[in-house]
Amino acid sequence: MIDRDQLRREKQNECDRVVEALHHRIPRLAEIAEEIGQLSIARIKSSIFQKNDQRSAQIDQQVNALMQEKKAILAQHGLDENIYKPQWQCPLCEDRGYIRPGELCQCYIQERLDETFQRSGIPENMRSLTFDTFNVNYYDQPTDIAEKVAKCRQLVEDIKSGKGRFNVVLLGEVGRGKTHLSVAMANAVLANRQTAIYKRIDDLLDLIREYKFDKETARHEGIFELEQLKTCDLLVIDDLGAENVTGFAINQLRIILEERNLRNKPWVINSNLSLSDLQKVYGQRVADRIIEKAVIYQLVSSESIRMQKRIQNQF
Repeated sequence: MIDRDQLRREKQNECDRVVEALHHRIPRLAEIAEEIGQLSIARIKSSIFQKNDQRSAQIDQQVNALMQEKKAILAQHGLDENIYKPQWQCPLCEDRGYIRPGELCQCYIQERLDETFQRSGIPENMRSLTFDTFNVNYYDQPTDIAEKVAKCRQLVEDIKSGKGRFNVVLLGEVGRGKTHLSVAMANAVLANRQTAIYKRIDDLLDLIREYKFDKETARHEGIFELEQLKTCDLLVIDDLGAENVTGFAINQLRIILEERNLRNKPWVINSNLSLSDLQKVYGQRVADRIIEKAVIYQLVSSESIRMQKRIQNQF
């Protein structure tokens, strides 16, 4: 997150340098600033200590005349009084992060969303993968797929309310939209300012392997990610079955699923394998963890969606 106190200091220092250069170029502006400063002190004395309303009114007139002179000089040089103000990144909150006590500024909300998104592991080009961009008409049975998409939307709503009651397994051949639909769920969770992690199975196992066998050089961020695999609001594991399936892989997958199932933390798994093949490859124990609290959806189309889009673009 941005250090907003530091940012404000930098912006104020930058403004001070601009004003200093301006006063060096136009000395009369420096003189006016000095005179206004002295008059301001005199105004406090006359108003608070001396209770001299007449003198206070005279000072106000002098200050007003100086301000008008300053404005005229700036106009002659094609400038306005904004040159005396810091150029905040967000003028609405002046880089404080909040508009008023208790009301966060949109810039701060967006910053938090961006940081959460970066930690999610979702590539930048997948931010556009949403439920609205998921086209059911590419499938053999669009109505059936639409019902499955509605169920996936329901999972997101359950997560929003803190009641992620089920998991999702998406099966289908290559290019059938499994990644799109699973990332759409993750993006929707992130948009609600909750946490989601997306990992291809190879990357997930590499992260675990790095932490378990090379702790001394493991990145701090990697340790944080490892904990997030267990605690994030939604975990998406892509391409299950595409990795080199070893005893280590099987054991780590079982541990993650067991941990999340115990915590009632939803997950989504994508695989090109059939359910029976998943059972053969990973064994009955892992298969049981996958099946125990999950809905299983097959995404079927006669041809790869990528190929269908390519053919459409030729016409």
